[in-house]
Amino acid sequence: MVEQERWEWSDETGPRGNLREAVALFDNEKDMQAAVDDLESHGFSNAAISRPIRPDALEKAVNHKIENVAEIEDDASVPRQAHADIDSKTQGTTIILLIPLYVALLVGAGVAAAQGLEVWQTVVISVMMGLIGAAFGGGLAYFIVHRRSERERREQAWGGLLMWVRTGSREQERRAIAILSRHAGRDVHLHGPESAAA
Repeated sequence: MVEQERWEWSDETGPRGNLREAVALFDNEKDMQAAVDDLESHGFSNAAISRPIRPDALEKAVNHKIENVAEIEDDASVPRQAHADIDSKTQGTTIILLIPLYVALLVGAGVAAAQGLEVWQTVVISVMMGLIGAAFGGGLAYFIVHRRSERERREQAWGGLLMWVRTGSREQERRAIAILSRHAGRDVHLHGPESAAA
């Protein structure tokens, strides 16, 4: 239907260009997360909040090197992804760290049981396997954290961490602008057709 069409968008393509959105830049992820928390506590769905995809993937998608965030902040065709909050990222990193450790401990215990080893030998093998699992998980976690910090650094070099918030009414527009500004948002503005907000 018309209403559904008006709100249509996807992670791959971004909005159709028929959405009214609030736009803001942030200097760091902490301020951006504070704005997201405030938006969600004032009735905005997490699905209404989006970010550009990773800088390297974004430059491939637009087929040119991005020098400034101004090149993409008002472009409806820029590929997007849902915003992932800091707590979710931390939990994900912790899980990535612990799973290899857990698997390695199970493998060590299984090998020891299959070989009929004594208790002290089982402990030694389990500890060794645990250390290997911890090292592997730690490496993966380091890679993810490094990639995340590199993304933030590159976005800061462009001029700030970009975030969009879809709005569906004049009241939502006013609320989004106030919240984004309150949490150190810069270049806070609206874009999209006037008719999209009733």
